Amino acid sequence: MLDLASWLPQAEVLALGQRRRVNHDCGGGRTLLVEHKENGFAAWCHRCSQPGWHPHPQPSLAERIARLRAVREAEKSAEASSAPPTPTEFNPSLWPLEARVWLYKAGFNNDDIQRHGFYFAGRIQRVVLPVLRDWRVIYWQARGFDADRPKYLNPPVDKPIAYFGDSGPLVLTEDILSAARVGAVARGAAILGTSLGDPAIAEVVREAGGQPVRIWLDPDSAGRKGTAKARKALSLAGLSVSNIRSELDPKFYTRSEIEEFILSV
Repeated sequence: MLDLASWLPQAEVLALGQRRRVNHDCGGGRTLLVEHKENGFAAWCHRCSQPGWHPHPQPSLAERIARLRAVREAEKSAEASSAPPTPTEFNPSLWPLEARVWLYKAGFNNDDIQRHGFYFAGRIQRVVLPVLRDWRVIYWQARGFDADRPKYLNPPVDKPIAYFGDSGPLVLTEDILSAARVGAVARGAAILGTSLGDPAIAEVVREAGGQPVRIWLDPDSAGRKGTAKARKALSLAGLSVSNIRSELDPKFYTRSEIEEFILSV
């Protein structure tokens, strides 16, 4: 195990999630990799072939309670406003690991995350997914990772349809991540749920421009019921509508698989 004095000061200057190659006192060259992880600081010297580890001190019960209370108060404040939560951290490498992994599992890399404007709001400890219209944020969802708190926060305004992609057939999905993934090969439209009200139906008709529409909601009971109702409503509105059936949510497929699903109906 590496001596703490030989690497810890270089690790302690890193922001959470950062890693860096630095010099080590065993010789020349940046052979020492230091990293600031969720639960402590880590090191590995490629010349010494030795690890280093120093855990973060555990917070007291009073500190944990105070932190939880502060986060919950921040969440209440966020939900009461239509403005996106702050502060904003757009660099995924500085996010908590579970926040990054959530998006990685849905097929997004760091470039994708930054291109879509997804960010981490440290005050509420959530990933924020903004919905843009004409380069203006009109809505947002904030995804949390604490089992004792709601999974999503939403602003106190009507849910819009979130569009991703500029060309191709219009594909309706339940959630923002699925629509963003679909938007790489077609025009994804997240209806932010499983139901379409009359204003949303009228909007889909306008956006479709007379072209066929595909519905690709999640493969659970709510998704199947929503698909049937949406197809009936859009068909009555004069659109040609088809369903896409899959075993997983759209966001869990590769780009080529998403394209194949869309073209096969």
